Amino acid sequence: MTTDTPTVAPIGTGAGSGRSSRVPALVAVVFLLCVAAFAWSLWSSFERSRSSDLQSGLLGSLEQLAATVTTMQSSQRGYVLAGSESLLDSYGEAKGRLDADIDAFRQASASAGADRARIDAVVGAVGREVAFDEDAIGLRRSGGYEAATAPEVEERGKRVLDERRATLRAERGAAGKAIAGNTRAQRFLTLVQTALFLFAAVAAVALSALARRRQRQVRASAGLLDDLMSVAPVGIAFIDRDGRLARSNVEFGRIAGPEGKDTDASRWFAALSDRARATGRATVDPGFRFGDDGSRVGIAAAFPTVRGVDGTRGGTGLLVLETTEQLRATAALDEASGQLSAIADNIPQMAWTARPDGEIFWYNRRWFDYTGTTLDEMRGFGWQKVHHPDHAERVVDGYKRAFALGQPWQDTFPLRGVDGTYRWFLSLAIPIRNAEGAILRWFGTNTDVTEQRAVEEELLAAKDNADNANRAKSQFIANMSHELRTPLSAVIGYAELLEEEVEDLGETHLLADLKKIEGNARHLLSLINNVLDLSKIEAERMDVYPETFDLATVMDEVASTVGSLVAKKNNTLRIEHDGTLGKVHTDQVKVRQCLLNLLSNASKFTEGGTITLRGERTSDGDRDWITLAVTDSGIGMTEEQVEQLFERFRQADASTTRKFGGTGLGLAITQAFCRLLGGDIGATSVLGEGTTFTIRIPAEVTVVEEEPLPATGGTLAVGPAGTVLAIDDDPHARELVTRFLSKEGFAVRTASDGVAGLEMARALVPDVILLDVTMPKKDGWSVLAELKEDPALSAIPVVMITVMDEQRLGFALGASDYLLKPVEWDKLKEVMDRFRTDGSGVVLAIDDDVDTLARYATMVEKQGAAFVSATNGQLGLDRVRERKPDLILLDLNMPVMDGFDFLKELRAEPQWRDIPVVVLSSKDLTRAERSTLEGAADEVLAKTEASMRELATRIREIVLARPS
Repeated sequence: MTTDTPTVAPIGTGAGSGRSSRVPALVAVVFLLCVAAFAWSLWSSFERSRSSDLQSGLLGSLEQLAATVTTMQSSQRGYVLAGSESLLDSYGEAKGRLDADIDAFRQASASAGADRARIDAVVGAVGREVAFDEDAIGLRRSGGYEAATAPEVEERGKRVLDERRATLRAERGAAGKAIAGNTRAQRFLTLVQTALFLFAAVAAVALSALARRRQRQVRASAGLLDDLMSVAPVGIAFIDRDGRLARSNVEFGRIAGPEGKDTDASRWFAALSDRARATGRATVDPGFRFGDDGSRVGIAAAFPTVRGVDGTRGGTGLLVLETTEQLRATAALDEASGQLSAIADNIPQMAWTARPDGEIFWYNRRWFDYTGTTLDEMRGFGWQKVHHPDHAERVVDGYKRAFALGQPWQDTFPLRGVDGTYRWFLSLAIPIRNAEGAILRWFGTNTDVTEQRAVEEELLAAKDNADNANRAKSQFIANMSHELRTPLSAVIGYAELLEEEVEDLGETHLLADLKKIEGNARHLLSLINNVLDLSKIEAERMDVYPETFDLATVMDEVASTVGSLVAKKNNTLRIEHDGTLGKVHTDQVKVRQCLLNLLSNASKFTEGGTITLRGERTSDGDRDWITLAVTDSGIGMTEEQVEQLFERFRQADASTTRKFGGTGLGLAITQAFCRLLGGDIGATSVLGEGTTFTIRIPAEVTVVEEEPLPATGGTLAVGPAGTVLAIDDDPHARELVTRFLSKEGFAVRTASDGVAGLEMARALVPDVILLDVTMPKKDGWSVLAELKEDPALSAIPVVMITVMDEQRLGFALGASDYLLKPVEWDKLKEVMDRFRTDGSGVVLAIDDDVDTLARYATMVEKQGAAFVSATNGQLGLDRVRERKPDLILLDLNMPVMDGFDFLKELRAEPQWRDIPVVVLSSKDLTRAERSTLEGAADEVLAKTEASMRELATRIREIVLARPS
């Protein structure tokens, strides 16, 4: 396209030469300024174009890298959800080209002069996300869905994804800002160039006219024109009236080339020159093409020179600015934009962009292919038309809330396809911000997860079915507990009776075999109990019975229990804590069992080493936690073996079972108990160096307690020879006295210090008190003085047993007798016989198992008491009416009337409420049943846990005889 400008009138000479002499200089200055400004704008335009080209290349490599990482993340996520290896095909392909994409991005960034810190941040974020993808895939393969979707894994995934998005956003923002700035600058420079070109053209025309009119100044201005032409960034040439190139500057020579110095250049611009000469007007063509093949483009202007003296037209002047490179840069930018569009249209996801207010203004081709809609239909919030009506309101609310807060949005919902069916999509959207943090637009994707969701639902259904089947199995086993334990109880009971009979007959050579029978029966019973414990946990029938106790004391007691086992293999047991463990409120039995299991394990797998039981109390917010760690220096384990530790019926390997024995249930039960108490257990190990098991449970367990039933009876335990209270701070001394006096028919209670002894004396009012002198809190002399000052206790005989030879002081304070440690048992028996209470007793046993009744009869008669039996609760009430017993041994599972109904009837009669009742049953009790028994029975013992010797001891400690 060409444009014509008005004819330039010739400049004449005449009056006013002073003023007119300044005109050429002024015009020349204007022309030089225009040319200089034009040169600057041309250089700036070229630099801006080159910068835009490099930034476009940077954006292209960045988007290619983002597409590759997004494909890897989507494939990894699909594999974690579904577990199908085929979903990793695209992951592998993307991973294969990742290094090349990163190199391309680094090269493009270096060429564009991008900030090195941002480049490293992008590459680092991509590397961390790829590392997480690898870890997630490894977790899914090794630990399954739960391990790969654990909260800490999901949190890490979100963190690396957010980091990658943030770094990409920063780089996009920087490149986009640079391109936008270049584009604005180029537009402005184009306007400036055009204006300057016109100004220069006008100035050149003016100079030409002045030169013709003032021939005397030609020589003076020729030098100036030569200088101007030599520095001008545009091609300047003059063609004479015959069409020959008369004069040109260096830039025009560069444009025309050496071969076009004369003939070619004249031919290229002949038409434009002829037009200007014919019309007498300046002609401008902003899209002028030249060169032999017309491939070069520029802005060209031709203007006629002044008329000659004879009035004929002269030649023409040419101004040429080549824009070929700028146009090529623009074409490259358009090509890069087209490549980005192609990538967006061919990624596996549907993609879209939205304005900051949430209105979507662009979708990729996959969206339209799937939904069968048009951009006009979907523009703004039109996408709601393809949403499932059951999810639309929820999705839109979450979408708008995320956009209002400027936070990434994620949701899963069904979208309707062109065929009318719905498929599930995982939808994500992230804000794209500028360097100042303001949101420019949002970019979102929709990934089809229908197949993954179906597989996940199938897996969950299969898991539910398996769990239901497992619970049914566990329920069945738990219900079978009575039938499994009863015959073993008979075997153990008869074995114990036979042991006593053999001892009485002097047939001691049979004892070893009988003890083997008893030991193996108890071993089998422990195995059954382990299985039943697990079954009760799985069937949700395992209850927690919390109580408050001193944790350090329990640790010492457990250590004492396993002392022989530890020493058996020449091991050393150490207990470590800082003295701040204090009181805890949890299930003491289960804590003991956990520690016993861990210490037994450590003893089994350690020989000639050290076993450490370490306790610690920490605070986490408003809750205290207890950490118990058992460390051994034994054989240790590999990482693979540690991962299988808490699986049921599993040990480190098959050789472990053969060499060390065991069922592989101990750790599984320990883990179940820890979780039942609100905590958990973990393990670390180094092969050949040892293992550490760490229990972490709350110091106060939270249990939903059922309302306890009111107590309806109960009595104070009394022995046939009387009740003895032993007050001594030495636990060994207390144990020895208890054993000795129990055999003598006394019921023994103990206290570990003077304060506790006084409290127990007031509660029990025993028949005799055995008192040590040197004790914490309150010494024996003070206790003796307070006992004698209390009218309710002053008549109780007090026997001093101490290492201090202060008999005179003891008798002065009121002691009945004085014995020195170590105690001579014959002397103690002689003293205690003086305080013995005579009497005989009747024991009533109620059980539907005749074998059990026979064992009870033998055991009770050996204790010198009368024995009465009944096979159900109704007959038991009849026996009570016939003769009031001094003790009742009661089973719970019986025909006609069970143990619960018997207790209800018994405690309903005021004259029977003081009869001691010991419940002996193999039934697994619920919390409500235990609560009922706590109010109606004096003691509840499991048949499988109490031996005949222990039962005889308990019967002696309770009432076997009353004063006649």
